Amino acid sequence: MLKERTAAELADALDGMQHHQHNTGGLSMLDEATLEFGWRYPSIGPAQEAFAKARHLHKRSYRTEVGNYSDESWQDAMDAARQLAEALRPLGETRIPRCKERTGWGTCGIGLKDDGTCPATDEHRTTEQ
Repeated sequence: MLKERTAAELADALDGMQHHQHNTGGLSMLDEATLEFGWRYPSIGPAQEAFAKARHLHKRSYRTEVGNYSDESWQDAMDAARQLAEALRPLGETRIPRCKERTGWGTCGIGLKDDGTCPATDEHRTTEQ
């Protein structure tokens, strides 16, 4: 699961996307995996938002008449991915601890607060459910 990776590992994965042209699924998973870093670290936030925007624009660039995505929008997404990777790299081995509680959709997976608690405890299943 990408959300379990360190900042450096996510940076490497973002850089590696250049070898997987028009891989919208990979971009989506990296967007989700880096989102919490963007929320927690002001130095990451703008780069993560720019990456999310660029990957959405790429996803919407598909044209039936061509049968493919826009190469220009792919390059924009790769530029944003590279900038996000550069922002993440200084965090190195930083990993965001994730909630392991069960929910109605599976494992919670939300990033834990600094005190180790989950912000979504209302969504956790109890043994009575």
